Amino acid sequence: MENLLAGNKNIGTTHITNGCYRLHPVEWNIGEAAGALAGYAIRTGDPPRAVRNDAKLLADFQQLLIDTLGFQLGWPDDIRTTRR
Repeated sequence: MENLLAGNKNIGTTHITNGCYRLHPVEWNIGEAAGALAGYAIRTGDPPRAVRNDAKLLADFQQLLIDTLGFQLGWPDDIRTTRR
């Protein structure tokens, strides 16, 4: 199916990762990212699938998420590198 974007709990997850995705802030971020992708696709004229499959479009979209919308696309370094 073309142009269908998951925007909340309708994403495919495993039973292991489902615990993370069921939290409200994560659900909201998924919806926000889906909306941003829809807007980006309309602006560029590229379908959402093309954004995911083209490295340049994906990098441009991710930069938009970071610079303009304030998304954090990965764990902060201090969390990833601190021994637990």
